[in-house]
Amino acid sequence: MKLFLQSAYLSSAISLVYIALLYRSHPFRRLPIVSILSTFAVGMFAVVPVVLLYRFVPWLNPDGLLGAVLVAPVVEESVKLILFAATVRRLGYPSLIEPLDYAIYFGILGVGFGIYEDFWYIFGTTYASWVSGDNSHFIEVFRWMAYARSFPGHVLFNAMAGFLLGWGLCQVKGKTRWGWFAGAFMVAFLAHGLFNLAASQRGTLLLWSLVVLYLGVVLMLRRRVLAVSPFAALRELVREKRSSWEFSISPVEALFAEGFSWPGKVKRSLLAFYPLTLSLIVLFPVLVSCVYFVHRMLSIGWKR
Repeated sequence: MKLFLQSAYLSSAISLVYIALLYRSHPFRRLPIVSILSTFAVGMFAVVPVVLLYRFVPWLNPDGLLGAVLVAPVVEESVKLILFAATVRRLGYPSLIEPLDYAIYFGILGVGFGIYEDFWYIFGTTYASWVSGDNSHFIEVFRWMAYARSFPGHVLFNAMAGFLLGWGLCQVKGKTRWGWFAGAFMVAFLAHGLFNLAASQRGTLLLWSLVVLYLGVVLMLRRRVLAVSPFAALRELVREKRSSWEFSISPVEALFAEGFSWPGKVKRSLLAFYPLTLSLIVLFPVLVSCVYFVHRMLSIGWKR
């Protein structure tokens, strides 16, 4: 049980860092905490349909290089995209207003999905040395796995895809939206496949290079969507630097949107982040334990 809890809290701590970065990545407002926690929980339990597909569809076997580079990205990104589409319909306004919101929420869903992978790899890899009582080997393996799982994967795949989904849902109408959905899936699938390929080669430099590339793409897309943000436009409108308004929401709706405070620059306060931090510290291990035991029950049921 001690190793189980250590693995759960370590994977939770890694994910909490990425949640914090995503939460604070919007320069104009703070997204609703309840929506963030709900999206994270959806990402956590997205593991369950993925496990079911692997268990009950024989040809979906992610073992080997082909499985890691092709099958696993297709299955996992499909499930995450479908669940995120359902989550988007439930969230609505004011949680989702502009493309950056979609990127943040989809990134958070990716963090929720990735936390169980982190836990499973840490717990599963160190279990043998823990049971055998080889303390020095256990510490070495535990430290290595903590380092290996600290690489941001799902959060970057889904954040990049989230920008495309946001553009499609915020700016495009009708059947052409499906093109944006397909583009978002392809971005997540290709990024995931390349990441798994680099990880399978055990090349740390290659993996870091890929992470830096993905992070650069996310920051570039973030800068682009902020340039056309309704909140940035609202500041220009009030200061008479803009005369037109071409957004789906009105200036009044933008002004009173949850998490936005005039003049649009969020105050940096540790106290404001405290409720989210406390909620996630309590919620992470609970959700990890729930998904783990669901996974175990499915495994036992399948063997029987």
